[in-house]
Amino acid sequence: MRVRADISEQGIKVHMMSPSNPHADIVQEVVFQVRSQDADAIAPVENRVHHPGLGLCRTADLMILTTDARQRQTDDFATFAPDVAVAVEVISPSNPGNDYITKLRDYPRMGVPVYVIIDPRDGTVTVHSGPDSASGEPRYADNPRRYKFGDAVPMGAWTIETAKFPRYRV
Repeated sequence: MRVRADISEQGIKVHMMSPSNPHADIVQEVVFQVRSQDADAIAPVENRVHHPGLGLCRTADLMILTTDARQRQTDDFATFAPDVAVAVEVISPSNPGNDYITKLRDYPRMGVPVYVIIDPRDGTVTVHSGPDSASGEPRYADNPRRYKFGDAVPMGAWTIETAKFPRYRV
């Protein structure tokens, strides 16, 4: 059992976690594919993403950043959110609102340019991109692109084949 904490204006939220096998398999498959396409990409799993100026800290299932971005880091505690190229979350059956609502609100505010939500419950992948502040509150500017397991999914500079992604058993 692992513990994860997120920090927002609403306070500190602690999550007790025990990711399922499909969850872990998907994260590892994405890491493998990203590293196969770009040997210099950094793909930390279960790492903190923060924006100290906003007082926000989230833990991403997976984030992808360049070697240059990692070398710019001045904090060993977490990765500065605007240096993250892609944040990836795999939906957990017990807490989908954390990824679909909370992180979808916070990642664009923090400056993460691409946010990918993989949902093994229904076999879909949703890609959000283009943080924009035109409405006053930063949010992803584009209409999210939705894919089904089996599709090739572009996410930032990388494309992920999703045919091997397992679904949750009902």
